[in-house]
Amino acid sequence: MKIIFDLDYTLLDTAKFKEKMADIFDKENFKADYEKYFKNEGINFDCDKYLAMLKAEGRIDGAREKELRSEVEKLISNIDNYLKPDAENVLKHFKAGGAELILITFGNKKWQKQKVKNLSIAKYFSNIIFEEKNKHRSEYLKLLSETDEEILIINDNISEAEEMLKILKRGELHLVDGPYNKGPYDGNKEVRVNKLAELIPGKRENNRIENLRY
Repeated sequence: MKIIFDLDYTLLDTAKFKEKMADIFDKENFKADYEKYFKNEGINFDCDKYLAMLKAEGRIDGAREKELRSEVEKLISNIDNYLKPDAENVLKHFKAGGAELILITFGNKKWQKQKVKNLSIAKYFSNIIFEEKNKHRSEYLKLLSETDEEILIINDNISEAEEMLKILKRGELHLVDGPYNKGPYDGNKEVRVNKLAELIPGKRENNRIENLRY
Protein backbone atom coordinates (compact mmCIF):
# COMPACT_ATOMS: atom_id res chain seq x y z
CA MET A 1 0.00 0.00 0.00
CA LYS A 2 1.06 3.56 -0.74
CA ILE A 3 -0.06 6.20 1.74
CA ILE A 4 0.00 9.79 0.50
CA PHE A 5 0.28 12.40 3.21
CA ASP A 6 -0.24 16.13 2.98
CA LEU A 7 2.00 18.41 5.07
CA ASP A 8 0.33 21.72 5.93
CA TYR A 9 -2.59 21.41 8.35
CA THR A 10 -2.28 17.59 8.17
CA LEU A 11 1.06 16.69 9.76
CA LEU A 12 2.08 20.26 10.50
CA ASP A 13 0.15 22.65 12.73
CA THR A 14 0.34 25.35 10.08
CA ALA A 15 -2.01 27.70 11.94
CA LYS A 16 0.37 27.72 14.91
CA PHE A 17 3.34 28.13 12.57
CA LYS A 18 1.73 31.14 10.88
CA GLU A 19 1.01 32.70 14.27
CA LYS A 20 4.73 32.54 15.00
CA MET A 21 5.48 34.09 11.61
CA ALA A 22 3.08 36.89 12.53
CA ASP A 23 4.96 37.38 15.82
CA ILE A 24 8.24 37.71 13.91
CA PHE A 25 6.77 40.27 11.50
CA ASP A 26 4.74 42.05 14.17
CA LYS A 27 5.88 45.52 13.05
CA GLU A 28 5.05 44.76 9.42
CA ASN A 29 1.48 43.46 10.00
CA PHE A 30 2.12 40.01 8.50
CA LYS A 31 -1.48 38.75 8.67
CA ALA A 32 -2.88 41.61 6.59
CA ASP A 33 0.00 41.35 4.10
CA TYR A 34 -0.42 37.59 3.77
CA GLU A 35 -4.10 37.98 2.92
CA LYS A 36 -3.58 40.93 0.55
CA TYR A 37 -0.45 39.92 -1.36
CA PHE A 38 -0.61 36.13 -1.31
CA LYS A 39 -3.90 34.44 -0.35
CA ASN A 40 -6.25 36.88 -2.09
CA GLU A 41 -4.06 36.83 -5.21
CA GLY A 42 -3.84 33.04 -5.27
CA ILE A 43 -0.05 33.23 -4.92
CA ASN A 44 1.98 30.77 -2.86
CA PHE A 45 3.76 32.42 0.06
CA ASP A 46 7.43 33.13 -0.60
CA CYS A 47 9.42 34.56 2.30
CA ASP A 48 12.18 35.93 0.06
CA LYS A 49 9.58 37.66 -2.12
CA TYR A 50 7.87 39.09 0.94
CA LEU A 51 11.10 40.51 2.36
CA ALA A 52 11.98 42.01 -1.03
CA MET A 53 8.53 43.59 -1.23
CA LEU A 54 8.83 45.10 2.24
CA LYS A 55 12.21 46.56 1.36
CA ALA A 56 11.03 47.90 -2.01
CA GLU A 57 8.11 49.64 -0.30
CA GLY A 58 10.49 51.22 2.22
CA ARG A 59 8.85 49.45 5.14
CA ILE A 60 12.11 47.83 6.25
CA ASP A 61 15.77 48.72 5.89
CA GLY A 62 18.78 46.42 5.46
CA ALA A 63 19.23 45.94 9.20
CA ARG A 64 15.59 44.97 9.73
CA GLU A 65 15.71 42.62 6.75
CA LYS A 66 18.72 40.85 8.23
CA GLU A 67 16.99 40.61 11.60
CA LEU A 68 13.81 39.18 10.07
CA ARG A 69 15.66 36.69 7.91
CA SER A 70 17.58 35.44 10.94
CA GLU A 71 14.36 35.00 12.94
CA VAL A 72 12.66 33.11 10.11
CA GLU A 73 15.66 30.82 9.68
CA LYS A 74 15.56 30.11 13.41
CA LEU A 75 11.85 29.32 13.17
CA ILE A 76 12.41 26.95 10.24
CA SER A 77 15.26 25.18 12.03
CA ASN A 78 12.86 24.42 14.89
CA ILE A 79 9.89 23.43 12.74
CA ASP A 80 9.55 20.11 14.57
CA ASN A 81 8.00 22.18 17.37
CA TYR A 82 5.03 22.74 15.06
CA LEU A 83 4.31 19.12 14.17
CA LYS A 84 0.87 17.98 15.20
CA PRO A 85 0.69 15.72 18.25
CA ASP A 86 1.22 12.08 17.25
CA ALA A 87 2.40 12.99 13.72
CA GLU A 88 5.52 10.86 14.09
CA ASN A 89 3.63 8.06 15.85
CA VAL A 90 1.19 7.86 12.93
CA LEU A 91 4.04 7.61 10.42
CA LYS A 92 5.78 4.96 12.53
CA HIS A 93 2.55 2.98 12.76
CA PHE A 94 1.98 2.85 9.00
CA LYS A 95 5.66 2.28 8.25
CA ALA A 96 5.80 -0.64 10.68
CA GLY A 97 2.78 -2.11 8.90
CA GLY A 98 4.72 -2.25 5.64
CA ALA A 99 3.18 0.76 3.88
CA GLU A 100 5.20 3.01 1.59
CA LEU A 101 4.80 6.62 2.72
CA ILE A 102 4.67 9.48 0.22
CA LEU A 103 4.59 13.19 1.05
CA ILE A 104 3.03 15.58 -1.46
CA THR A 105 3.15 19.21 -0.42
CA PHE A 106 1.73 22.20 -2.24
CA GLY A 107 3.23 25.69 -2.19
CA ASN A 108 6.25 27.70 -3.18
CA LYS A 109 8.83 25.01 -3.84
CA LYS A 110 11.78 26.80 -2.20
CA TRP A 111 9.75 27.65 0.91
CA GLN A 112 8.32 24.13 1.24
CA LYS A 113 11.74 22.56 0.74
CA GLN A 114 13.14 24.69 3.57
CA LYS A 115 10.40 23.42 5.84
CA VAL A 116 10.74 19.76 4.87
CA LYS A 117 14.55 19.85 5.06
CA ASN A 118 14.31 20.65 8.77
CA LEU A 119 11.60 18.13 9.61
CA SER A 120 12.79 15.03 11.44
CA ILE A 121 9.84 13.07 10.00
CA ALA A 122 11.15 13.45 6.44
CA LYS A 123 13.08 10.21 6.96
CA TYR A 124 9.84 8.19 6.93
CA PHE A 125 8.96 9.07 3.34
CA SER A 126 10.28 7.11 0.37
CA ASN A 127 9.26 9.95 -1.95
CA ILE A 128 8.68 13.66 -1.33
CA ILE A 129 6.86 15.58 -4.05
CA PHE A 130 6.82 19.38 -4.17
CA GLU A 131 3.97 20.80 -6.20
CA GLU A 132 3.87 24.46 -7.23
CA LYS A 133 0.49 23.97 -8.89
CA ASN A 134 -2.53 22.11 -7.59
CA LYS A 135 -1.76 18.60 -6.43
CA HIS A 136 -4.55 17.14 -8.51
CA ARG A 137 -2.54 18.12 -11.61
CA SER A 138 0.49 16.23 -10.34
CA GLU A 139 2.40 14.14 -12.86
CA TYR A 140 3.24 11.77 -10.00
CA LEU A 141 -0.46 11.10 -9.39
CA LYS A 142 -1.07 10.52 -13.08
CA LEU A 143 1.69 7.92 -13.16
CA LEU A 144 0.38 6.32 -9.98
CA SER A 145 -3.07 6.06 -11.51
CA GLU A 146 -1.62 3.62 -14.07
CA THR A 147 -0.58 1.15 -11.36
CA ASP A 148 -2.79 -1.21 -9.38
CA GLU A 149 -1.34 -0.47 -5.94
CA GLU A 150 -3.68 0.13 -3.03
CA ILE A 151 -3.74 3.82 -2.09
CA LEU A 152 -4.69 5.73 1.03
CA ILE A 153 -4.77 9.54 1.13
CA ILE A 154 -4.44 11.39 4.43
CA ASN A 155 -5.27 15.05 3.96
CA ASP A 156 -7.07 17.95 5.62
CA ASN A 157 -8.47 19.54 2.44
CA ILE A 158 -11.68 17.93 1.20
CA SER A 159 -11.80 19.53 -2.27
CA GLU A 160 -8.13 18.86 -2.94
CA ALA A 161 -8.39 15.24 -1.79
CA GLU A 162 -11.47 14.60 -3.92
CA GLU A 163 -9.65 15.88 -7.01
CA MET A 164 -6.68 13.64 -6.20
CA LEU A 165 -8.96 10.61 -5.97
CA LYS A 166 -10.52 11.45 -9.32
CA ILE A 167 -7.06 11.45 -10.94
CA LEU A 168 -6.10 8.19 -9.23
CA LYS A 169 -9.47 6.60 -10.06
CA ARG A 170 -9.32 4.67 -6.82
CA GLY A 171 -8.20 4.98 -3.22
CA GLU A 172 -9.39 5.55 0.31
CA LEU A 173 -9.45 8.90 2.06
CA HIS A 174 -8.97 9.79 5.70
CA LEU A 175 -9.69 13.46 6.35
CA VAL A 176 -8.04 14.97 9.40
CA ASP A 177 -9.37 17.93 11.31
CA GLY A 178 -8.44 21.29 9.83
CA PRO A 179 -9.80 24.54 8.36
CA TYR A 180 -10.34 23.15 4.86
CA ASN A 181 -12.30 19.96 5.51
CA LYS A 182 -15.76 21.50 5.49
CA GLY A 183 -18.25 21.04 2.68
CA PRO A 184 -19.90 18.27 0.65
CA TYR A 185 -17.99 15.28 -0.63
CA ASP A 186 -18.96 13.86 -4.01
CA GLY A 187 -21.83 16.32 -4.24
CA ASN A 188 -23.95 15.30 -1.25
CA LYS A 189 -22.11 12.95 1.08
CA GLU A 190 -21.34 14.23 4.55
CA VAL A 191 -17.77 13.74 5.66
CA ARG A 192 -16.69 13.04 9.21
CA VAL A 193 -13.20 14.06 10.22
CA ASN A 194 -10.82 12.67 12.76
CA LYS A 195 -7.82 13.87 14.70
CA LEU A 196 -4.48 12.70 13.41
CA ALA A 197 -3.90 10.48 16.44
CA GLU A 198 -7.11 8.57 15.72
CA LEU A 199 -5.49 7.01 12.66
CA ILE A 200 -3.71 4.73 15.13
CA PRO A 201 -5.97 1.85 16.27
CA GLY A 202 -6.97 2.24 19.89
CA LYS A 203 -6.79 6.04 19.86
CA ARG A 204 -10.04 6.63 18.00
CA GLU A 205 -12.65 8.60 19.91
CA ASN A 206 -16.28 7.57 20.14
CA ASN A 207 -17.46 9.74 17.24
CA ARG A 208 -18.14 7.80 14.03
CA ILE A 209 -15.50 8.13 11.33
CA GLU A 210 -16.51 7.73 7.72
CA ASN A 211 -13.77 6.44 5.43
CA LEU A 212 -14.40 7.26 1.80
CA ARG A 213 -13.47 5.16 -1.18
CA TYR A 214 -13.47 5.55 -4.95
